[in-house]
Amino acid sequence: MIPLWIVHPVGGALGALVWRCSAKYRRKMAENLAQAGYDSDAYSPAVSRELGKQAAETAWIWGKPRKALMKHVSATAEAERIIGDALASGRPILFITPHIGSFEVAPVWLAERFLAGTDRYMAILYRIPKKSILQNVVLHGRETPGIRPAPATLKGVRMLVSSFRGGQVVGVLPDQVPSKGEGVWVNFFGRPAYTMTLPLRLAHQFDAVKIVAWGCRISSRGWEIDARLWNEPLTGNMKDDAVTMNQHLERVIRLLPEQYLV
Repeated sequence: MIPLWIVHPVGGALGALVWRCSAKYRRKMAENLAQAGYDSDAYSPAVSRELGKQAAETAWIWGKPRKALMKHVSATAEAERIIGDALASGRPILFITPHIGSFEVAPVWLAERFLAGTDRYMAILYRIPKKSILQNVVLHGRETPGIRPAPATLKGVRMLVSSFRGGQVVGVLPDQVPSKGEGVWVNFFGRPAYTMTLPLRLAHQFDAVKIVAWGCRISSRGWEIDARLWNEPLTGNMKDDAVTMNQHLERVIRLLPEQYLV
């Protein structure tokens, strides 16, 4: 397999090429950066390179044996403590992860570091690709020991309910548009965004520990997992809870704006 020190630079170069060749892409990126309060001229080149790296590394992560992949992943002491304490509590856990850095490697690390050899697993809510040719690729890429992909369908919802009820771990990427009727309109970086509520509803119902976690990309070397505990209790009011969730996501994204999937 091609080494990571080649994958990342090649992905970065391709990302920069796409940005240079597509006026529509540049315009959309500039709009999103401006909405979040960032200078497009200053950030766009770095963002485009990181997007290219993200695209290139995904297939690399999916195809890498877990033990070999873990050689490229580390974690902060805070992340280790927060996750360890949450698992020791015996309560179900909700992990929310924005589309930042590598959102593919974080659950694999969690499964290997904390869930291997136990009866616990992580159910990950994912959206089924519209192109049928990609559906099996995505499913098999994310299906690994300790991880159970839950499609954004009625079947997937039932999997999440069962996982929360059984005291398991659930992971979601909440900064994506939910289906009609499955979200609320609240601000995200100062602009109304249709925000998913299902994970919040279930976390409130089953008194889950809430953790914001992400994998920071360290170019050509790997990733570092970090996490923050979401201490505020859920109210059961989906609009209020969605506002709080988006505030947590914004704080993480502002730590690594160039690695966010804009």
